Amino acid sequence: MIGTFFSILLAAFIVFNPFVGEANLNATVLSIAMLATGILFLLMLPASIAFSWLPLQKAEQNATPRILEMYRKDAHLRLTSAWLAIFPLASFVLGLDVLYTHIFEVKIIFAIWIILLGITIDASQYLFKRILGYLNPFAVVEMFTKEANQAIRNEREEDLCQWIDALSEISIKAMQRHSSSLSNASINEQQQIARLFLKSSKSISHHSQDKQTIELGISDKISYVMFFLYQRLELEFDKAIKNNIEPTCSQIIVSLGKIAIDAANYDISIASPPLRFLGKFALLAQEKEMHETSIKASCTLLGVAHTILNEIEIAYQEIKDPFFSIVNAMEELAKGEFRKNKSMNISLLTQPFVELKAMFATGAAKDHVDTPAIIQNIDRVLGEFEALQMVMNTLPTIPEIREETIPPPPNLTPTP
Repeated sequence: MIGTFFSILLAAFIVFNPFVGEANLNATVLSIAMLATGILFLLMLPASIAFSWLPLQKAEQNATPRILEMYRKDAHLRLTSAWLAIFPLASFVLGLDVLYTHIFEVKIIFAIWIILLGITIDASQYLFKRILGYLNPFAVVEMFTKEANQAIRNEREEDLCQWIDALSEISIKAMQRHSSSLSNASINEQQQIARLFLKSSKSISHHSQDKQTIELGISDKISYVMFFLYQRLELEFDKAIKNNIEPTCSQIIVSLGKIAIDAANYDISIASPPLRFLGKFALLAQEKEMHETSIKASCTLLGVAHTILNEIEIAYQEIKDPFFSIVNAMEELAKGEFRKNKSMNISLLTQPFVELKAMFATGAAKDHVDTPAIIQNIDRVLGEFEALQMVMNTLPTIPEIREETIPPPPNLTPTP
């Protein structure tokens, strides 16, 4: 907009300044300048597209083929390119009028052309920035997120799944190049998309089915979209595990915890699947010796439990299923830690269960109808670890056996 602003000021100066007239403006030079500038911008448009095509193809290979699809359908690029094609034609018409027809005053034509030139300079700058945005993978992630959010607002779940798939593809290809920052950004955007989708689905104006879901035969589009997202997160986690990228594994664990909270806000019955995936991923990370990720998973599970009990209305909802999922995931993690280090203090393994049990002693959870069953499940786990502690205490200490040096056998070969 800077070019347009200054061009308007310059045009106003030319029109309203009494010292600027035909005597000061050489018609021949002015028309040549208009025609030359028009030719310059006419050549610049195809040149910019041609030079950007190879980097766009490389960006497509490194990210996702949807980049070129978005590029071809970008309405902003189309309008900007159309303006850059119109400006040379306008320059030719105005230049010929100055040189031959003289329909308008020279300074009026010059002022109009200056304004058009300022707009064209801004349009060119915008065109270059827009094209460069497709070459920046972080900008592409933001573009895909905007498209996904637009699909949510338009209630087009099939399109939404396609954009989630595109973000997942960017994340996986980023992990192939060991770019954890890009993969984490993509995973975070997927979590934000899930949050907006669940909030929008809770809106009273949201339809339970739309044209796309009816055509696909989907009766429960909430479960369809969410499980599609979980499957993509599973692909990303498997890739992160394979490449041993622990920050990305931790990011997926935390994102699933946030998704579980958002799902519980929508309907607590759909909070269990992300918790089960979280527990499954945490066990895989534990097997790969990713201690930070397994610890973060335990903390995330406790955080989800605390948020559900304190920030969500649970009085008339069944909460056994999600909390059984939390307890079972924590139990498997604790058992896995013990199998890896049988000399560790059992109280460290039981501490998360003690904290979880204490959450049901106050607030709305204290008198909830499902609390006794959940407490019983927690006590079962604590009882198993207490029994394990007793067994470990009764085991005798195995003495350390030192290896003694065995002398070499005597030489029995007869001397000649």
